[in-house]
Amino acid sequence: MDERVSRIAALANIAAFDEAGTRRYADAAPHVKHESLRMLYGDLVVQVLDVAKRYTATPKVLDLGAGEGSVTLPSLELGAKVVAVDISPSQLEALRRRCERFGDRLEVRCESISDTLKRPDETYDVIIVNSFLHHVPDYLTMIREASEKLAPHGQFFSFQDPMRYDTLGRGTLLFSNVAYLSWRVFNGDIIGGFKRRVRRARGIYLEESLYDNAEYHITRNGVDQEAICRMFRERDFDCRIIPYFSTQNTFFQFLGSALHIKNQFGVIAQKRQ
Repeated sequence: MDERVSRIAALANIAAFDEAGTRRYADAAPHVKHESLRMLYGDLVVQVLDVAKRYTATPKVLDLGAGEGSVTLPSLELGAKVVAVDISPSQLEALRRRCERFGDRLEVRCESISDTLKRPDETYDVIIVNSFLHHVPDYLTMIREASEKLAPHGQFFSFQDPMRYDTLGRGTLLFSNVAYLSWRVFNGDIIGGFKRRVRRARGIYLEESLYDNAEYHITRNGVDQEAICRMFRERDFDCRIIPYFSTQNTFFQFLGSALHIKNQFGVIAQKRQ
């Protein structure tokens, strides 16, 4: 992984998720905002932890990019031990408040993902990354390094990442963009947001831009779900992709789901032994 590029992206995310950013997060995060996506995510978490409990009574979960605790809390409620990692102090403070009643089953670390994955002699039954891969410049390397931390029969679970744009089809891509813009127009900085959109559509990435680094996928054609699944299968994992529709606008969320449009995905991959 290019350490310099990863560091720039990490610093951009720290800035994006300061205290004010943390307060705005729920409105901008469809998987937190919409009940249908919360239910989908909750069902998948239950599936993953039910499988983990076949092999250990108290699964150990590593929550990478833990944020405000949307992964950590349900994992704790389902009986797991959780190591929650994020680089945003404000989001981790929100996580601590939400999860304080679980005591010694929770460990919180304010550090980079690369530092976590470099720690020796740590293995996990489940590694979860929620709304995170699209923030990582070299997500394939990160996933590969994370998979090496899995115990036998361990699982990797990701959720809420944009599918590779050129796999969506023109109609789905247009619908997704209209849905996003219908939300974005009511959230300030309209001219700046439009200019960034046009620039990114032309493939121009600005290294000094907070927005380009915090949302790295916009300049990188989304997240390649097919490459992720292919990598897991080459490493002797069973892997499945869970496609679904997600957007910030409530009306378009309902409409896109009703039309069975797919623009986001999750991954569940399990070691075969």
